[in-house]
Amino acid sequence: MFEVKETSPARDLKYGHTVIGPTAAPVTPNSVELVRGLLLRAPGPNDPTPNTDVIYIGLSQVTADTSATGGMPLLPGGVLELPVDDPSLIFAVSQSPNQDLAWMGM
Repeated sequence: MFEVKETSPARDLKYGHTVIGPTAAPVTPNSVELVRGLLLRAPGPNDPTPNTDVIYIGLSQVTADTSATGGMPLLPGGVLELPVDDPSLIFAVSQSPNQDLAWMGM
């Protein structure tokens, strides 16, 4: 469950989708600035177009495995909240192409 400590105007809400594949890619466009953090969601089996593979979340050198550079696994249907203000530092990668990653931040 999310804890709301302060509110922000709805106009500050930013969101989108990023296609993730075998090459690490930024989760959001570079121009996005946040004050409340970033919420990530990988479409799961109950979504119209579910992901078929795990997405790994980390920094620019993130890899799609459990090695030292392997990121935090986000399974299909999974959600991850990151309390960051600069989402351009967050990258994602998957072993399979065309995995969807929905993001929302404020």
